[in-house]
Amino acid sequence: MALGTKIINIFMALCLLAVTASFGSAGAGPRAQKKDKDDDPNSGRPILWTEPTDIESRDLFHGLGGEEGAPDPSGKFKFVRRSTSGTSEKIIVDDDKGRSWTVKFGPESRPETTVTRILWAVGYHVDQDYFVKKAFIEGRGGFEVWDVRFERRDDGYKDLGPWKWFANPFLGTREYDGLRTLMMVVGNWDLKDENNKIVRPNKESGGDRSLRVHYVSDLGGTLGKVGNPIRKTWFLRNLPGGTKNDPEGYENQVFINGVKNGTVDFNYKGKNHTLPRGVKVEHARWMGNLLGRLSNKQLSDAFRAGGFTEAEIEIYVRELRDRIDQLKALR
Repeated sequence: MALGTKIINIFMALCLLAVTASFGSAGAGPRAQKKDKDDDPNSGRPILWTEPTDIESRDLFHGLGGEEGAPDPSGKFKFVRRSTSGTSEKIIVDDDKGRSWTVKFGPESRPETTVTRILWAVGYHVDQDYFVKKAFIEGRGGFEVWDVRFERRDDGYKDLGPWKWFANPFLGTREYDGLRTLMMVVGNWDLKDENNKIVRPNKESGGDRSLRVHYVSDLGGTLGKVGNPIRKTWFLRNLPGGTKNDPEGYENQVFINGVKNGTVDFNYKGKNHTLPRGVKVEHARWMGNLLGRLSNKQLSDAFRAGGFTEAEIEIYVRELRDRIDQLKALR
């Protein structure tokens, strides 16, 4: 009898689990569907650009996150894990204010921090990036990091996946051509689809969760020379398509070859080399006029934010201003 009772009890317990799971699935169904709808990158309202009405007064040293959003280099940071995304070495850390950061090492730290500020200044969404000269990370025995980029992870947006340069809702628009023009201005030779992101405001941010914000999330392959002739050999095709963090390479390169059939002929030889083709003259000029509203001090602050020296800043601002003037003069 005892064995029979035990078998019956086990059978009843299994039945109860099955019924509970069934009701649980039924009850969770609508919630799961709602969640899926919120996270569908193809639903909602796509957005690429927002008019920067305060462009002349934007703080390009602190950028989108502002001074209050910056990491404190003297604060406490705790190692969480390594990040396996992308090609640069990265780790995840938490700070003593309860914020989460992705720390990127290597030569992309400076240009990426600077370029996020330039794009944000003219109305495009960017990550909240900060260049940190030195910080101490607790965990794994404790270690120092030097010349790194801190990127805010809990920035109020949820990642919904990538978007494609040649298949998106903005093809042919002024804002899309403006973004392509900006990529030429900053010398981005790494224009891969996987470097683009679609995000939406999360519940905690209080933002409009129907928005689908499209932006370029990896801007490290910039501010150098675009093009690498040895990549033409098939077994070397995976080598970098240019330099980064290279003031002389950035300055000593032709920016625009001319105008053809109402479109700009950019001197671009980076990855995805067909991307700048077809940018309308009036759209490129529009971007030049937006950039032209930034003062030399604002531009200099953007490069100071990236940890560049004053000598490097002088080179970069001079060349950047020349590229802006070329855009403004397009006819």
